Amino acid sequence: MAENKKCRQYSVEYIKYGFIPSPTNIQLPMCLLCQQVFSNEAMKPSRLKEHLTKIHPDKASKDAAFFQNIKEQLSKQSISKMFARKVNQTDSGLVASYNISLMIANVAGRIKEMALDTEQQLCATLREHPFSIQLDETTTMDNNVLLMAYVRYMSERDVAEDVLFAKYLSTDTRGETIFRALSDYLLENCIPIANILACATDGAPAMVGRYRGFATLLKERVPQVLTVHCMLHRHNLAAKNLSPSLHQSLNIAARAINKIKAHALNDRIFRQLCGENDEAFQRLLLHTEVRWLSKGNCLARLCELFTSVLEFLAGADAGLRDTLWSCRADIFYLADFFGKMNEVSLKLQGDAVTLVHSKATICSFLARLELYKLNLSRRQFSNFPQLAKVVDELTDNHLLRYTDHLRAVKADMEIRFRDLE
Repeated sequence: MAENKKCRQYSVEYIKYGFIPSPTNIQLPMCLLCQQVFSNEAMKPSRLKEHLTKIHPDKASKDAAFFQNIKEQLSKQSISKMFARKVNQTDSGLVASYNISLMIANVAGRIKEMALDTEQQLCATLREHPFSIQLDETTTMDNNVLLMAYVRYMSERDVAEDVLFAKYLSTDTRGETIFRALSDYLLENCIPIANILACATDGAPAMVGRYRGFATLLKERVPQVLTVHCMLHRHNLAAKNLSPSLHQSLNIAARAINKIKAHALNDRIFRQLCGENDEAFQRLLLHTEVRWLSKGNCLARLCELFTSVLEFLAGADAGLRDTLWSCRADIFYLADFFGKMNEVSLKLQGDAVTLVHSKATICSFLARLELYKLNLSRRQFSNFPQLAKVVDELTDNHLLRYTDHLRAVKADMEIRFRDLE
């Protein structure tokens, strides 16, 4: 058996040999004169005295008070070095933070100058050329109202589109307030308000009100201006035209998705389940009214993961699972329907999309709606890939409800886009 080594302890009497405990390990002796650290076995009076007499013979006759004074000076030097290093580190960090702040300020200044120059170039163009404008206001998360204005104008035989401004409205969102914000900006930048040829809005009362709406006030100043209801907004309103039964099925789908997505634990468990089922996706998508394509994408993902959703709800909420299963056909039909509405929405967006292009897109879609209705009545599902997955469950009542819905949407769109004729 190995013998345990004895650990020697420092004695205050060792100071007379010029030794103190090492600052890094009190079980090791350190010479005050040369600051050499010895092993614990060397912590014996004879070894310490031998080092003093052989290495520092000129100090061998000194008493303990001499070495005590050296110890105190060494302690003061160590404290001074520690504080000096701390101060240097603080100064270096402070200098670095100032340098970074200076770099950020320089970059921000350049960005601001570039933005100002771009705005000035745009305003110079609008002073000399007619343009159309689109206005929309939205409420931000901190309950502030942001008014955004976009302009479209001719630039070297091409149609150009830019953001004119985005500014906060301090109080209300009435037509007078919106008109005043626009007129003040145009006046400040010396842009004649008479250069406005057309104005597109979202059809809200504050925008198109008969007496004090923004469009009415604009026509008082510019009588020849053409005011139109935004194509995308009209198309989005037509997409909301659902029968009560389809609307109820859509709400049930939203409840099922929220059951999973609104709770972090449920979302993690569902992701694990999708992995075990070897699904192509592992997450559902939430629907938000702010995003144009949200509803279609949300339902399409639900259809792809429908089996896994039912399996998850069987343990989490059996009642919701049964309800979701009962409206399965409606959900798959709506996924196809909103997918087709999304296709039209994308075609109505983008650079250089004109009224002629929009009219062709809408008229083509209206013709296809009639074709979709006829195909469904004949139980032909080539245009409805999601609905084709549940063809065995479809009854005549289902098909009648879907064809009626397509007929209603077509009639609604014809009314909303009647001015295109």
